[in-house]
Amino acid sequence: MSKKQITADRDVDKLYASVRRRYGDQNSRANGYLYNGYFRGEQRILFSLLNPQAKVLVDIACGSGVMVQPLIVQREQVIGIDFNADACRAARSNGLTVVRGDAFQLPLADGVIDEIVTCQFFNQQTPAAVEQFVAECARVLRGGGRVIMVWRNGSAWIHRIVLACFKWIERARAMPSFPYENHSLESVQAYAVAAGLEVDRVAVSFAPLGWFSGEVGSRRAQLIGASNICILSKPL
Repeated sequence: MSKKQITADRDVDKLYASVRRRYGDQNSRANGYLYNGYFRGEQRILFSLLNPQAKVLVDIACGSGVMVQPLIVQREQVIGIDFNADACRAARSNGLTVVRGDAFQLPLADGVIDEIVTCQFFNQQTPAAVEQFVAECARVLRGGGRVIMVWRNGSAWIHRIVLACFKWIERARAMPSFPYENHSLESVQAYAVAAGLEVDRVAVSFAPLGWFSGEVGSRRAQLIGASNICILSKPL
């Protein structure tokens, strides 16, 4: 696959910077979560999926770094990568080792990373950007390394309802509106196969209940599967 010239979305970066200024570096809203309980539930689900043997963990599009902050004392190294300079400052203040860089042209050498996570990044990105992101993960992961990706499932009914409500609130209050793209699990799996990665697991989750399931086509998933989860690994 030829490398596409995709750069970080500076308009979205400005929106997140305004949120951090409003709520502060430690608040989960600084990473785009509207409800802290949802953030904590999603964090618990993410942590349950991590490989405890992974020494070097990288959070790509880390924002203020609060998602992986508790892991700093558990891993040999926790690295945050974000394009936004303010996000890098915030993540550094929260204890992460920070590298400013583009998620689509990662400032990392080939085959050096044990595990990658990214949370709620895809929904502001185009399909071409997500495809390139997956290819970059394949490049920097070592053999046996993994990437865990979590993003909103725009096909779930509960997410459709909540998104419509918040879009109405944003318009009524003249608030800045974040761009939104829906990416199916099937499309991300296709990008993974094209990049030479293996699909270890796919699931959907509803963080407030601590629920996640691999039955992605079930009625429950269609109703409350508010987030997609995809775990990929690089063959040895």
